Parts: sequence; structure tokens; C-alpha cells
Amino acid sequence: MKEIVDKDLLEWSVKKYQLGDIFDRGVISEMKLIELEKGEILCTNGDQMNHLYMLVQGKLKISTFLPNGKSLLLRFNDPLALIGDVEFIHQFEVKNHVEAVKKCLLIGLSYKVLHETCSDNPAFLTFLLKTVSYKLYTFSHSTRLNLLVPVENRFASYLVSTLLDEGASSFSHEIKTSKLTEIAELLGTSYRHLNRVVQKFCSEEIIERRNKSLWVKNGEKLKELADGSLYE
Repeated sequence: MKEIVDKDLLEWSVKKYQLGDIFDRGVISEMKLIELEKGEILCTNGDQMNHLYMLVQGKLKISTFLPNGKSLLLRFNDPLALIGDVEFIHQFEVKNHVEAVKKCLLIGLSYKVLHETCSDNPAFLTFLLKTVSYKLYTFSHSTRLNLLVPVENRFASYLVSTLLDEGASSFSHEIKTSKLTEIAELLGTSYRHLNRVVQKFCSEEIIERRNKSLWVKNGEKLKELADGSLYE
């Protein structure tokens, strides 16, 4: 994670997401641009947050740790997602693991500045309410997926969410087969079960194994299987 000093990019991001309707110029002047590389961790279980982060480019994967030490996938975040909003409101320590699926750009704003300038700002409080409400919805949705939706649909959803380029219809990245154990854990299933799903998808020419990686062959079929089962 590194800070990027680029006033033009910051202004472009503020304008694109209409953040000027929420924050005044004094608050905007305190914003910082933060870059995450693919696979980099923004925060994880037990961390103490001191900044609110707004995702303006890229995609984040949100998972939670279970009492047995395993993790479970909750959702994928696209712009404009907030990280650290619940911690800002309640001063909780971080409960979830937040990882960049691809290169990400975020706007960071310190809790100190927010407490001093936005605690009685109706626009900001409405903004927080909408994002927290959406998180409650996605948590309920992901719980339903993990409990009721077959593994093959969940795996299709995972592949669509991680491999489909934003705003595109093509899949341009691969999943390393060495990550299947981690993916199985995130989807709440066993490696053996997930491997059977992989073999089924390969036999149906939806994906293929190539050089210790999985590549998408039939993106439309994959999206069809994931329809209604996306980790949003």
C-alpha cells in the first residue's frame, strides 16, 4: 500500500463520484490517494482502523475468519465502496479480511478529520447509512449463497467476480490451481468437492487446465451459472 500524490487524479475521482456533494473543499483537501497492488491486503481481522477508505478503481475481496481458523467469502466490492465505515461509527476492531483482487485506487480520509468536520453533516451521515445498509443486504445475500446455493454456482460466481474485466465481456486472467484449497475454504466447501466441480467444468469445456492454471473457455456459460448467485 502506497500513497500517490496526484492532484488531478484525486480531483477526477472526486468529480466522478460526486464527492463534492458530500464533503466540503476543506475535507477534500485532506484526502489522500492510496494504491493497492493485486493481492495486497488493506486490512485484516484484529486491525485498528484510523482511516475511512473509498474505493474508486479496481475490486476488493471481502472475507471473514471463522472460529475454526478458516475463512469464508462475503462479497466483492466495486467502486464506490467504503472500507472502515462500521469501524468509524462504533470504533470496533476490524473483523474482515480485505484484499485487492486487482490493482486498486482508494481515497483515504482520517477518522480525526471526519469526527471534526462531518459528525453533524447530513449528507455524510446519509452516505454512511446507505453504505452500511447495503452491507447488511450483501451479508444476508452471501449467507444465503453459502448455505443454499450449489458449489458449482458459487464457484462460477467466484470466477466471474475475479476474472471478468470491469466493463468488458472477456476473461483475461487465470486462476492458479495451487489456490484451489484457498478458494474451497472461501466458498465453504472441501477441496475434494471443488476439484470435482473443476473436472465437471473442464469436461463441459467451460474452463480448461493449462500450465497449472485454470482458464475460462466459455464465459457466457460461466455467467449463466453465476446468474443470481453473485457475491455482490
